[in-house]
Amino acid sequence: MSIETTERYRRALETRDVDLALSAFAPDVVVHSPLTSRVRFTGHAELGPLLEVAYTHLRDVRFHTDTGDGETRVVVYTARIGDEEIEEAAVLKIGEDGLITEVTLFVRPLPGLVALMDAFGPDIARRNGRTFAARLLAVAAKPLLAMVRSGDRRAVPLAGPRGWRELSPHLMRGKRPSPRLIR
Repeated sequence: MSIETTERYRRALETRDVDLALSAFAPDVVVHSPLTSRVRFTGHAELGPLLEVAYTHLRDVRFHTDTGDGETRVVVYTARIGDEEIEEAAVLKIGEDGLITEVTLFVRPLPGLVALMDAFGPDIARRNGRTFAARLLAVAAKPLLAMVRSGDRRAVPLAGPRGWRELSPHLMRGKRPSPRLIR
């Protein structure tokens, strides 16, 4: 039963079918945000708009893992949000009726998570009738996204293994390194 549930969950995301997705969730499902422990979505009424926003922004969804047992499943996929790649893992708790009762989401890498926040936050606020919050979120996330993208390109390679330090000047200038630098 849980495999059928995760198949429905996966198919809904791949086809952007909100109704199909909701059919995999218990009416009182709880979804924990990957951004903060302060935000969760409870029930179909709150989950539906979240799914609509997610399905608007996620592109090139490809599931690569579905594992677990009848009570707990983990599904993992890769996708794109704008120019950023993400990988999301969802820990799914399955009820006796075969429906998902709880979801905890984890997203990596950091630029993808911040791009998710930048894309989803204003849209979710808007759908919840919070237009001022939507404008505030749209402005507030931009500097963070710029810092994270810059740090990911320029600073993070400096902390990696020696081979990465040798590559980082080439990466920072956007040039392709010579084959002798690649190990």
